[in-house]
Amino acid sequence: MNKFIVLKTEDIKDHLTFEEQLFLGALIDRINVCRETEGKTFNDYVVINRNEPYIDEVTGIMKKHGYWEGLE
Repeated sequence: MNKFIVLKTEDIKDHLTFEEQLFLGALIDRINVCRETEGKTFNDYVVINRNEPYIDEVTGIMKKHGYWEGLE
């Protein structure tokens, strides 16, 4: 299983019905409430497509700092 799931907002709008979008929003809200009760903070991520020409530099930096284990 992947550690993260990334959904492009445009894809959500283009491919889900309004009701499905509301349901997805409710699920995300529930996860955030549960994380809050566990004392976890909101995480803000940076997403980089693996086909970018600078990906080797970015992954090199992540590996150097121990943040690339098991992500390949």
